[in-house]
Amino acid sequence: MKIRYGILLLSSISLLILSCSKETITPELYGSIDGRVLASKTDEGLGGVNITTSPATNSIITNSNGSFSLNEVPTGNYSINAEKSGYSSSSVSVKVREDRKASAQIYMKQVERNNKKYLSAEVTSWNARAKNDSTFVEVEFMVQNTSSETDIGTYEIYFEIFTDGPEFYYEVRDSSLSAGERNIQNFEKFIRNNKVDSVQISDTYTSE
Repeated sequence: MKIRYGILLLSSISLLILSCSKETITPELYGSIDGRVLASKTDEGLGGVNITTSPATNSIITNSNGSFSLNEVPTGNYSINAEKSGYSSSSVSVKVREDRKASAQIYMKQVERNNKKYLSAEVTSWNARAKNDSTFVEVEFMVQNTSSETDIGTYEIYFEIFTDGPEFYYEVRDSSLSAGERNIQNFEKFIRNNKVDSVQISDTYTSE
């Protein structure tokens, strides 16, 4: 009887170890995403659009006809987000399957804004820091309404973060910048483990 129980116990342990091994070595499955960003008014492709995903994968810029490709994307459901200065942000949802291409077509609407000449913005300082094996960049910037009479209702500032790897993007949206008002603000951006080369403001927009 002891021998039989011993054999059963060894068999159970072996099955448990085998089961754990299978879970450990299960390979991650990948697919890809091909897409295009179009202007909603003209159906023309939009170049220079910043494409990101949620959950996060890679950040990429559309080419001159609005096309983009994301390769080696883990299988699952994703939201594809598109951002470009002068256009309202837009997104679509896709499902990535093993060894297959998911298609994403995104339309963006142009936004008319005024009083851009009254908005002044500049990066005053930035600092990269490591935290839990990841790198973050802390950016301080100054924004000012240079008009002595006209208030700015809302404004947007677009940042480009240049690294030794990919470029990263950040957008600040705020409101109620009174005539002559000057503010110092800051933000923090996760940049994986890349080294920061510079931080620049790529564009600004305002509306009444």
